[in-house]
Amino acid sequence: MMEIYDSNELPGITVRCEGYNCVQETLSDEEGYFEFTLPTDSGLPDQTSWQHVTLSTPGRRAQQAILKIPVLAPGNNNNWGIISDIDDTVVETGATNFLKNWRRVIIEQPGDRLAVPGASSLYKMMAVDHLAPARPFFYVSSSPWNLYGFLAEFMELNGIPHGPMFLKDYGVDRHQLLGKSHDEHKLDAIEGVLRFYPGLRFLLIGDNGQRDVSIYAKVVSDYPGRIAAVFIRDVDGSCRTGPEGALLRQIEAHGVRTFCGSGFDDAIAVVKELDLDRPLEAARAVAADPTP
Repeated sequence: MMEIYDSNELPGITVRCEGYNCVQETLSDEEGYFEFTLPTDSGLPDQTSWQHVTLSTPGRRAQQAILKIPVLAPGNNNNWGIISDIDDTVVETGATNFLKNWRRVIIEQPGDRLAVPGASSLYKMMAVDHLAPARPFFYVSSSPWNLYGFLAEFMELNGIPHGPMFLKDYGVDRHQLLGKSHDEHKLDAIEGVLRFYPGLRFLLIGDNGQRDVSIYAKVVSDYPGRIAAVFIRDVDGSCRTGPEGALLRQIEAHGVRTFCGSGFDDAIAVVKELDLDRPLEAARAVAADPTP
């Protein structure tokens, strides 16, 4: 774990991206990160699939010549996807009580970690195939990018469907100490996915240990008709009481189904009850209808 966090940033490196009939180059920033936005006129495929682009570092003789990078393309055959938290939603981390669970957080490797009860079964049911999911999965977490490989290996070992991860840069930049806050990072990532795929409805999955309920309540309010359900893993037994209980009732007032439990064993039946495959226009009409 020390090796994972002891990263050696390489700023100012030219990175080339080739895909979707175009070639772009950019420089890595002061912390070694880079990003590309590639235009495409091919549209989305009929079924959700993994496509790819290639990355290379021209002039870096010691680097592998070409890396093949997966790109998720949601299909037109299903009009809903899943946006999920990771820590204590998919993988047991004990993030809400570090002193009690320090050994799990610091020492345990992907094969040692446990999946949240029922998470693997729930996600498999929605994905059908974890390597080529029938529906698009997106993962949003405040875990640092250093843990990307760790989390990807855990998902592979536990049959959790693969999907793009929106993790966090914990470095210190010139604009803001430690970057965005937990809430800002998650909210920006979720709303970015919603804006990028305006034709999809989503099921939001999280836990009540790190303010997911309040973040999801804002998303439901800001994007009426776009959220089909909110599932919350109850880490401390307080999900339906106090401020969080009030937020869940607020979510339900928008016509959005909620689930709250210590695990996700009972959530499969709830997913089956949801009419998630109805057209988005019909869902928006239901959400806008003021009659009970």
